[in-house]
Amino acid sequence: MSSHWTEELFVKHVDLYQKLLEGMFARAEDEARGVARLLDTAGVAAGSAILDLNCGIGRHAIHLAKLGYHVVGVDISPGLIERARDLAEEHVVTALTEFLVCDVREVAGALSGRRFDGVINMFTSLGYYDEETDISVLRQCRELTRQGGLFVLETGIRDSIGRNFQPHGVIRSGPLLLLHEREFKLETSRMEALWTFLEKNGEDYRLRAEVSVSLRFYVLHELIELLERAGWHYRAGYRDFELREPSLDSNRVIIVAESA
Repeated sequence: MSSHWTEELFVKHVDLYQKLLEGMFARAEDEARGVARLLDTAGVAAGSAILDLNCGIGRHAIHLAKLGYHVVGVDISPGLIERARDLAEEHVVTALTEFLVCDVREVAGALSGRRFDGVINMFTSLGYYDEETDISVLRQCRELTRQGGLFVLETGIRDSIGRNFQPHGVIRSGPLLLLHEREFKLETSRMEALWTFLEKNGEDYRLRAEVSVSLRFYVLHELIELLERAGWHYRAGYRDFELREPSLDSNRVIIVAESA
């Protein structure tokens, strides 16, 4: 039986994906400050317990810890979690962070007995599975969150795909070259893509891996409906951390929801 693409990319080929995340570590500082402003305005201030869902190498968790939050980061990838722990030590926030290997589809069981003041889910990491699984994950997060706690979701949205869709793309990260071949399926609202990793070897590039990736993209009202079906109450939506309202030009959306 073949494994899900998340295991292929985040576990089997974690060394390649990790290099992409490393290149984005610095920019997560500003994003974490934006998250903290959203949390703080709703009374989830520094010192609160935050769950970072699909935390990767802990980019946002570590910067939130620097701002005084206690953060538990979970991710399906042992390799990414190991790197998150190393980075937490490098940034002297081990006392404020905890990183655990966990499949988010089973997060409530893995963190049974724990309670959080807020949950964050960043970098379009909702939509890996099907819609019912997304609702289940959101519902489990609700079970782990105290009454009045917040959920901050930052993700790409379907509205922008028609305007900005490109069937091919290239990302460079040091010696690594990532080629994207994409197709958007209107019937399923999923982006089906082939990620080809090439690594520079002398004057040439050698093939390191090919991974088929499938992501579900929602429009804003669908995301609100998912959250409310999972027991969250929608508070606000923004196009960026400057807290500008979403518009037809928005490529991404940041949603704030509250646990009833």
